[in-house]
Amino acid sequence: MGRTQLNFCASLRASQQGRNPVQIIETRAVSLQAPQDVKLTAGLTLPPGLYQGTEERIRTDSIAGPSWAIKYKIAFTKEQLGINPNLRFVHSNIDVTEFVRQGRLIRGPEKPI
Repeated sequence: MGRTQLNFCASLRASQQGRNPVQIIETRAVSLQAPQDVKLTAGLTLPPGLYQGTEERIRTDSIAGPSWAIKYKIAFTKEQLGINPNLRFVHSNIDVTEFVRQGRLIRGPEKPI
């Protein structure tokens, strides 16, 4: 059986003079599926379908040990948001973590490289 390789980007947020815990952030592309309409905000409803997003895993190391937080985001273009194309706007990242946790958005299959 072939091996699947996953891409992710990691960054490190250094503590300031040792007062704050060190954070390691891993970001990778994921697919998120909306099986039915999902109302993200007032005036923005996500129709059923498959969307490309990011998963951000944030590791915080402290004296008590490491802890992880996971966030999911979907980037929308101005066309998708119905914004005037003449405005200076590239995209908007919408945090959809709450909807993933509620099961209203479902993580799709990982894509092999």
